[in-house]
Parts: sequence; C-alpha cells; structure tokens
Amino acid sequence: MPFSRQPESTRLHPNDGDAALDANRRRLLFRLWLALIVTETAILAVRGAIGLKTGLIDVLYPGIFLLAIAPIQYTLRSVGRLRTAVCVLWVMLGVLLAYAAEIAIRPFGGQPRDALADMFDLFSVLVIAGPLLAFVLIDLRDRRQAENRLEFMAHHDLLTGLPNRSSFNRSLQSAIEKAKASDIMAVLYIDLDRFKNVTDTFGHAFGDRMLVEASERLREAFRSSGLVSRPGGDEFYVLLDRIEGPQDAELAAQQILRVFNQPFCIEGYELRISCSIGIALYPQHGEDAIALTKNADTAMYQMKELGKNGYRLYAAEMNDKVIRQLVMEEWLNKALEQDEFELHYQPQVNIFSNRMNGMEALIRWHHPNLGYIPPSEFIPIAEETGLIVPIGEWVLRTACKQNKMWQMAGFAPLKIAVNISPIQFHQRHFVQVVIDSLKESGLEPHYLELEITESIAMYHVDEVIEKLRELRELGVHISIDDFGTGYSSLAYLKKFPITKLKIAQQFMRDVTVDPDDAAIVQAIMGMAHSLNLNVIAEGVETEEQLKFLLDVRCKEIQGYIYSKPVPALEFTKLLQRVSASSREA
Repeated sequence: MPFSRQPESTRLHPNDGDAALDANRRRLLFRLWLALIVTETAILAVRGAIGLKTGLIDVLYPGIFLLAIAPIQYTLRSVGRLRTAVCVLWVMLGVLLAYAAEIAIRPFGGQPRDALADMFDLFSVLVIAGPLLAFVLIDLRDRRQAENRLEFMAHHDLLTGLPNRSSFNRSLQSAIEKAKASDIMAVLYIDLDRFKNVTDTFGHAFGDRMLVEASERLREAFRSSGLVSRPGGDEFYVLLDRIEGPQDAELAAQQILRVFNQPFCIEGYELRISCSIGIALYPQHGEDAIALTKNADTAMYQMKELGKNGYRLYAAEMNDKVIRQLVMEEWLNKALEQDEFELHYQPQVNIFSNRMNGMEALIRWHHPNLGYIPPSEFIPIAEETGLIVPIGEWVLRTACKQNKMWQMAGFAPLKIAVNISPIQFHQRHFVQVVIDSLKESGLEPHYLELEITESIAMYHVDEVIEKLRELRELGVHISIDDFGTGYSSLAYLKKFPITKLKIAQQFMRDVTVDPDDAAIVQAIMGMAHSLNLNVIAEGVETEEQLKFLLDVRCKEIQGYIYSKPVPALEFTKLLQRVSASSREA
C-alpha cells in the first residue's frame, strides 16, 4: 500500500489566513457591485420614465463607471490575469474620458443623445453585470479549496503532511477488511528515544524540524511498500500489507533503525537519535485496527524498558504486565490513603566492635488481599507515575518519628538511613521537606542519614551540590547507595559533601569467588580510605564475605548475617537484647 503525497492544492501554506481575508474583501466588493447594479437600473428606469435625455444624471454615470473599475481589477488579479487587468483598466479609462468629453461638448439640456452615449450605456451595463459570473465562479473555487483544506487538516498531521491517527486507523481497517485469509500484515509503532532532551536543549522549533526530516526519511524508505503515519508527538506508524511473515516486519524494523542511525544536520548541529519499535502482526496479534495499534504500542514500550534503540515483536504476556502495572498504580493510590505501607528496619553493624551503630528504614507494602508486595515491583511504577514523591515523604516522616520514639524509650541514639529517589530529591522543596520531618519528629539532624543514588548527578549538578550542602550544614549525613553501579565519577566524590559510600549488594554476592568483584570492592575501599570516607557493605550473608571485608578493612556491614529487615516491634525487641548485652558487658 504505497503512500501517496497529498496534492499541492490541499497543502497548507502560511498565507492561508490572507486567503480568508481576501474572501471577506471580495464579499464586500460583491455587495458594492450589487449596489451599482441597483443604481444603474434605477437611472435607466428614471431616464425612460421622465424622458430625460441629458443632464445631471449623465454626470453620475462616470462616477458609477469609476467605482466599477476597482472590483473588475480585483477580480482579474484574483484569477491571475494581471496583464489583462491592466488592459481593461486602460480601455475603461478611455471610454470614460470619451464619455466625459461628449458631455462637455454637448449643449446642456435637450440635445439628442448620439451613438457614443448609447454605446456607453450598453458598455456600462455589461461592465457592471459581466463580472458577476466571475465573482460566483471564484467564490465557488475558493469554497472548494477551503473544503479541501479542512478535509486535509482533519485527516493529516499539519507539521509533516503524513496521515494522522484517525486516517491511519481507517486505512488499516480498510486493509483488514480487504485482506484474504492467508494475508499477513504488520503494524510498526516507532518512538524516537530521548526526543524530549532535544526539545529541552534546542527548543520546539528545532524539534519540529527534526520530526519533519524523520518523516521524510520514513516516507522515502516506504514509498512503495508501506503507509507511513504520524499519530502525534515523536511517534510514527508504518503499515506493511501482504508481507510473507514476521521476518519481513523485522527486516523493515532494521531498515528503520539504519535510517535513523544517520545523523540529522539541523541549524549547523549534527545529531543522532535512536528509536524504539514495536511490531504487531495481523491476524496473529489482532484482527482489528485498535487491537493491532495497541499491541504494537505495548511492544514498543517493552523495547523502551529493555534499553531502547531496537525492535520488539509483540507477545501476549506483555499485555498481562501492562494490565498489572495499571492495576498496581491504582492500588498504590489506595495504599497511601488506607495506610497499607509499613517500614521495616535492618541493623547496620560495626564488625570490629560488633556494635550496632545504625539502621536502614525499608518500605514494605502489605496488600490486604495479595499480602506483601516486594519493592522491586511497585517502586518503579511509583517513580514512573510520580507517586514516589508522597510515598518518599511518608517514609521520611515515619522513619524520623520512629527513631525519636526509640530514643525517648531510653535506647542508645542511632542513625537511621532513608533511601531518597532521584525524583524526590529533585523536587524544589525537598530540603524543606527534610527540615519539616525533623521538626515534626523532634529528631536531631545528625541522627538522620539520606541515601542517594549516583544518578542524581546526571542533571542540574549545581543545584544538587547546593541542596547537599544545605543538608550537611543542618547536620544530616549523606551516603551514596549502590556505589559503582551507576554513573560513577570521581569528580562528584570531590564536589559532593558525602560522608559514606555503600557497596552494592551485587558486588558482595560473589566477592569470594569472582576475582572481578573482589577487585572492584578493593578499589572502592582504597579510594574511600584516600578520601576519608566511611564505607558500608550491604547484602552480607556468609562468614566468608565477612572475613573478606575484615581483610580489606571495611568497618560496617548490613545483611542477613546479622539480621533481616524486621518491623518496628521486632526491631524494638532487638534493641532490647542489644541493650541488655551491653549492660552485661
């Protein structure tokens, strides 16, 4: 199904607004013309009724004739006959001058009209009545062009000229209805990766030019083999009809990736932008347009999650995941309202003194029907939907209150560590939220430690540094969680007011059997010691791991070897045992 370019007459141009203005002017001239006809008819009627041959009414004729010149000139120019308009102007002026001369030399009152006067009467009637037909024809032409433009706007994307979503769906449904039982079709859903970064950096006009060039590349690539559409934003559809099988759709996806792999040269900048592609096949993945486009969309977002810059064929289990995510989003909203979240606490221990010197607050979700839902399932959804902000604030307030309650119960003061999402950290009033949580709970700032990830250093570095300095000036401790797994940089270790590094659990898991993991942990320890930073290793579960950490002089650990994360009540019992053993010692 080849894509056909829209005819030039239906394309939109910058002067379409001027065309509407010209139409208004033409209507005004048309009314003037009608007024001239009425006046001319009245003059002729009066002349015939009273038998007036010459006189004041003859003087009015040149005025009427002069007024008629402007509409005639406008009519001829509007149909592109400029040279003819000039010729007609000179002829009319000549006739007008001749008639004026005839009046001047004719004795005033009672002289018979000659042939020139009669000819002028006839010519004036033709001049006034003749262009009426031209007005009607031009108005019909413009009305048809306006209808074509409206039709085009209703079914095409105005930026790129490609069919829009509704037009594509109609074409797809039509192709499905005409398809034979053995026919196979494919819908490819294309989304440009990180396009928002382009518009944020260079502006929307720059992004529009990139979209136009992207659409031209797709149109050229599938001129004879597919229909290209732009449903909106930075997304495109491609319809391939009568393919041999899935391999043809994958070859088309590979062609699209190659097309976008070429740099875009816009306004002196050379940029490369990748894309993610989802593929749905007819009839395997859907038997109507809605199902096919929805499933192609689902496959495309699956590709986004897998790292972008590639293609993915739809599979039925993808929908199950999407449905679960949608349901879980609604559950998350209710969980906040119905207090279904709770905090568990895991001790942080100094392995040289064997004393607990802190704890980490970890969120848990106890669903009334499904039981405990692991954070790995709901935290990504909370971050994607923005619910991580109110959830994170709840965790911060609850952790501070609980730590203060333990202190007021007489237990030795301990630091409590709270994980902070990058989305939460980049909120404008984040520092004030921390201050309010401390004031509300009465917890002293140096008993609070905020665990941030390396990814916060990717954007707005100056703002990040300023916030961290404000927190450190309050007395709050700052640690880098899962160090070494993100965008590690020695530069931010120097600039950021960090007090502790936390070795990721994935390095500890095989540290005693994998030389690479062991080398990474040793390198982190050496760097931390050189920068006078504390280090804590999480995920410590075995005696062999503990011995390795002792050998590399890592003082603090957190893991199942000491205790799993437990609810506040069980952690209170743990504190009681620790206090009792301390008194006995």
